[in-house]
Amino acid sequence: MPQKIILDVDTGGDDAVATLLAGHHPGLELVAVTVTHGNGPLEVTLDNTLRVIEAGELSHVPVFSGAATPIVAEPVPTDPVQQATLPLPAPTLLPQKLRAVEFLIDYYLGPNGPRTIYAPIGPQTNLALALRLEPKIAQRIPRIVTMGGAYLEGNTTPSAEFNILADPEAAFIVFNAGIPITMVGLEVTAQALVTLADADRLAALDTPWAKIAARLIHNEVQWFIDHLGWSGGQIYDACVTAAVIEPQILQTRPMRVDIELVGSLTRGRTVADISGHNSAKPNVDVGVGIDRQRFMEILFEGLQ
Repeated sequence: MPQKIILDVDTGGDDAVATLLAGHHPGLELVAVTVTHGNGPLEVTLDNTLRVIEAGELSHVPVFSGAATPIVAEPVPTDPVQQATLPLPAPTLLPQKLRAVEFLIDYYLGPNGPRTIYAPIGPQTNLALALRLEPKIAQRIPRIVTMGGAYLEGNTTPSAEFNILADPEAAFIVFNAGIPITMVGLEVTAQALVTLADADRLAALDTPWAKIAARLIHNEVQWFIDHLGWSGGQIYDACVTAAVIEPQILQTRPMRVDIELVGSLTRGRTVADISGHNSAKPNVDVGVGIDRQRFMEILFEGLQ
């Protein structure tokens, strides 16, 4: 039986690939997509999400509009690449009338809640707000698998990864809710680099969603080549979808992870007790490695 999953997205290119993989891989049932601020304003991330859902032939999957701003702070500034509208046709689909927070509460209190993994691949504002309104859902979510954080160094500041920095207070609520968490951080996504040749191979697959994913991956990888001089690029969020499909591709270690809220240089850091010095009980299964070959195989399995 396919694993049920809800994706929570701030759709840019890598969110789009993760969504297409979740919607078409036979190992998953994409129950819904909830949308938040993050890569750009909510109106951009929502529009991008609807474009992906419709162009990717996933119109049966409901989309719920969510939080437009972080819980406390102002939105983190983002660059034009992050805020860009995806090169897909304008959608005719509309989001559901119910908002994301209300949907999450209703769904996880319902019969399928305990069978559905929640996968936030953007800021965690929607779930944090839902937990504040209805704490009972913490007992109903079987596991969170999230693209967020890093135990060594960040990608937006030296300390912080973008998704956590975009709403540290939300991450603090989620990481302390008692829900089992698998953290797919930068150390994992950097071990699953995708190349332009991989994108070309995906483009040769005879499905509309593979061709969409290939185009978006090509753009993402080219950015890493042009700006960082890398030979490949990180398709961050697709690592989460693959890890839900096949958890064994991840190597994890239990760690105590706290979210830094006040440090002038370290706000948004996922402070991981790598060496076990903290007497507090571990609260996160932290990703430390990924089987890149199997990750690529899963990507092709889902998109072909």
